[in-house]
Amino acid sequence: MQVATIEFARNVLGLKGAHSTEFSPDTPYPVIDIMQAQKNLRKKGATMRLGAYPCRLSKDSLSFDAYKSDYIQERHRHRYEFNNKFLEAFEKAGMRVAGIYEKENLVEILELKEHPWFVGVQFHPEFKSKPLKPHPLFASFIRAALDHKYRLLSQRK
Repeated sequence: MQVATIEFARNVLGLKGAHSTEFSPDTPYPVIDIMQAQKNLRKKGATMRLGAYPCRLSKDSLSFDAYKSDYIQERHRHRYEFNNKFLEAFEKAGMRVAGIYEKENLVEILELKEHPWFVGVQFHPEFKSKPLKPHPLFASFIRAALDHKYRLLSQRK
């Protein structure tokens, strides 16, 4: 999600130099920024946002369709987040917030509204995926890819 946010800011919103403050502390457009609670810490040590956090899903999202649930719990390991100062511009340009950690108003999932399956997540779905029980987002992505392939094949006939 973080890299997709940077790309969208640069190439859709036209914010030249948009970046994460993790990689470019002096970026003019910090679309990904260190968590507010982390800004004044000198010794970061074990201060990351770690472990499972609740996330409310938008009912009109691909993520909701994948999980079949309003609320999910996903695992995190980071200290940089989507910068909500840019949220309105992202939404006006077609990016939807599909999941949010309500307690701190943190964006957890972004989706492109006009794309068949574009989902970027702040958490780590691979932490909850198993060979015979794939994570709901992985399974949803594969289904979407197969649906797209079959649509293309049927158009050739």
